Formats: sequence, structure tokens, C-alpha cells
Amino acid sequence: MRVSMMNMYSQNLQSMQNLTSDVARVNQQMATGKSILRPSDDPIGMAKVITTQRDLASTSQYLQNTESLSTSLDRSETYLSSMTNLQMRMREITIGANNGALSPEDRAAYAAELSELLESFVDVVNAKDDGGNYLFSGNETGTAPIGIDADGNYFYQGDDGHREVQISGSAWMTGNVTAQEFLFSSGGTDILNQTKQFIDVLNDPDLSPGDDVFTQAAEDMLAALDDSLASISGAITDIGGKQNALSLMQTTHTERILFSEEVIGETEGLDYAQATAEFNLKLTTLQVTQQSFVQVSQLSLFNHM
Repeated sequence: MRVSMMNMYSQNLQSMQNLTSDVARVNQQMATGKSILRPSDDPIGMAKVITTQRDLASTSQYLQNTESLSTSLDRSETYLSSMTNLQMRMREITIGANNGALSPEDRAAYAAELSELLESFVDVVNAKDDGGNYLFSGNETGTAPIGIDADGNYFYQGDDGHREVQISGSAWMTGNVTAQEFLFSSGGTDILNQTKQFIDVLNDPDLSPGDDVFTQAAEDMLAALDDSLASISGAITDIGGKQNALSLMQTTHTERILFSEEVIGETEGLDYAQATAEFNLKLTTLQVTQQSFVQVSQLSLFNHM
């Protein structure tokens, strides 16, 4: 009789512990909204969730990379467009100054404006991003791209490095353009030093349109402007193409993220109606078991004598 009572006691206790664990599990599922709390709940489902979460994390990072790169390219394009506008005015001045009816004072006034435009142009080329990094210095982001040597000449002091950004699992995109590419890559004199030379010619009262030196300086200035404008326009066009590609890539990444989130939700998401019914059933069963356990625990050999 003692063995029988002990077995009954143990069985009721084990049943009550199992039901308590089940109630706690369903309660936790309802609190988290997840049907899978641990791998043992659904090994196949958990493996699917882990794989999808890994894909979701990488896709989210690629999306962040494309957004950051797009912002950087937007910033570069804005400054390149400013350079174009400055050079268009420089071109107008060069053509206007090549007029024999102008006085030395008129040419000096043009020279003064060209000096201001040149200074503004250098400032734009030496632009920084929000983090204080120079945009057009290649990988030498802590060094201004344009410097001035002891003779007062402009020179490029960055490098030719390009920063590659991963925008998908198999694709990378160049995220920067260097001032060397659009200012110092041609065989002739760069626009910065050519402008400096033309300013000196305009400030010389002994030189005027029609003189060989003046005419050559004006022609060289226009040629340098044409080369620079073509290079900068090419850089802007390249950025525009990259922005279009990034836009498509962002759409793809966003759709993939939504799909991954949907897969995860469907796999580990909880059916609240079913969970509520299961919770109520197990809670009721637990209560009945507890009552039975109390009754069993009060039994003794004397109750049967």
C-alpha cells in the first residue's frame, strides 16, 4: 500500500510539474508573440529562422551601405556642380576680357573677380564631409587635396585611392572621385594654375587683347576650362549613373528585407487564438491536478482501515 501511495503521489507531482512548465511556456509565447522559444520547440523552424535572420542582417547592412554611399555621392555631386558654375563664370570673364576696347582698369577688375572665383574654386575642391574628411583627396582624407607650394603654384597633395563600398553580396561600388582625376589628369596646365597665370596677364597694363602673349594666355585659359569642365561633367554623369544603380539596389534590398521579416514572422509567429485556447486548457488541467494532488497527499493508511 505504501508503494502504491508513493507512486500515486509521484505521478501527481510529475504531472503537476509538467503542466506548470507548459503553462509557463505558453504564457511566455503569448508575452513574446513567438511560438518558437528554443530550438527544441521546432528544430526545422528554428534553423529556418536563424538562416533568414542572417540574411536579413546582411541585407540590412547592404541597404545601410547604399544609403550612406548615396548621401556621399550626393554631396560630391553638389560640390562638383558648384565647380561647374564657377568655371562657367570664369569662362564668361575670359571671353569678355579678350576685348580690345577694355581699359587696363577694366581688365584689372576682371582679374580681381577671377581671383575671387579661383579662391572659391579651391575652397570647393577642398570641401569636407560631415565627419571632417576631405571629399576629393582619395584615401588621404585628412589632407586637403589642393595645396600651394613655395612658388605660389597649386598642386594636388592627395592620392589616387578609391574607396570601394559593398552594396550587395556580390557587388561593390567606388564611393569617391579625386581632384587629381578632374583637375590634374590632362597633359596641359591645370585650370587652377592656368587661371593664376591669366590673372597675372590681366593685371599687366602692358598686355592687351591682340598681343601674342595675351592671346595665347586667353586661348590656354579657354582650353584649360574646356578640359576641366569636360572632366567634371564626366564625373557628375558617372555619379548620376551610380545613383540610379543605387536606387534600384535599395528597392531590391528593401523588398528582400520585407520578405525576410515576413518569413520570420510566419515561421515563429504565434497564433494567439490557438495559444489562448491551449493556455486556458492547460491552466484548467493544472488546477484540477493541483486539487487532486492535495486530496492524494492527505490520504494515509488509516483512511483505508
